[in-house]
Amino acid sequence: MKILVIGGTGFISSRLVDFLNEAGHDVTTLNRGRSNTRTKGGIERLHADRHDESRIRKLLSRRRFDVVYDMVAYTPEETGTMVRLLDGSVERFIHCSTISVYMVSDRVQCPITEDQDKLPLMPFDPRNAFGMDYGILKRQCEDVLWKAHEEGRFHVSMLRPPFVCGPNDPTIRDLFWIERILDRGPLLVPGCGDFAFQHVFVDDVSRAFARLLDRPETLGRAYNVAADEIFTLNGYLGKLSRLLAKWQERSGRQWPGLQDSSRVADPEIIHVPQAVFDRQPFSSSPHGDVFPFNTRRTAILSLDAIRRDLSYRSTPFDSWMPTTIEWYRNHCDRRSHGYEFRQDEIAFAREWKGPATP
Repeated sequence: MKILVIGGTGFISSRLVDFLNEAGHDVTTLNRGRSNTRTKGGIERLHADRHDESRIRKLLSRRRFDVVYDMVAYTPEETGTMVRLLDGSVERFIHCSTISVYMVSDRVQCPITEDQDKLPLMPFDPRNAFGMDYGILKRQCEDVLWKAHEEGRFHVSMLRPPFVCGPNDPTIRDLFWIERILDRGPLLVPGCGDFAFQHVFVDDVSRAFARLLDRPETLGRAYNVAADEIFTLNGYLGKLSRLLAKWQERSGRQWPGLQDSSRVADPEIIHVPQAVFDRQPFSSSPHGDVFPFNTRRTAILSLDAIRRDLSYRSTPFDSWMPTTIEWYRNHCDRRSHGYEFRQDEIAFAREWKGPATP
């Protein structure tokens, strides 16, 4: 197939491009050309800012594609531009959406099925762990595409992943907890830590996007794509600690920048009521997620549809997380968001816990 990938250098889309290329498709990418991400050879690369409509029109003039993947649409205006420019020159449009389209409502029922995407919006919550603005805008992107589908402009399909993790993750969510487990200080957990959630390995998402091409029953459908495994934050921290202990035992290496990461023991977890936590200056950061996977409510997704139509099965956490740990150790040159305030976290956690009982 002749395929256009809008994006193609990002966390999910670079892997998607490689999977499509390996399957023998004729792949073209369209992006700004600013990323250093490398994909395999045989890819035609077009460069334009997606907001520069005249340049994109010139680049795509007289080109036709069987399928377009839009991996980087975040506003309805961005999606609408591509609908206009590709109308009549593409058979199928595949969109990268998000489970945030559900989580901007407080009426979702778990397990969350794909038909819960239009439930009424909840009052605006700036602390929504899934992003209020993000979820609302992605809903609007979907609306533009479903309208185009209903008008017969092209067939639409989309996937809705939750937190996507793995090597090269630009959000570095897992690093937040990896560093704090390895420095052996107490782990401050907002709230009860018992809300259930799923994340997903990046390769599972990318493969699912590629597999849509082979399944005509996916035309006009949206699918949740997530891990089969369900965690709470408490459970995730316990599992991650055990994997880090195994990693240290196997590798015998120190973690860069940490004074004492010689042995990982079961971490001391200190829970703080959510309202109290939210008042602390280290509870948020302008640079990215702090205390990630604190979902503030349960978010369990139904995977019945994607299992049925794509024969989907996820990679176990115990398989992909050790590889991710190695990537953070060897290739990530950043500290986790908020680590500059780690001593404030520790001091607050110990103060909240109070003096040890004799």
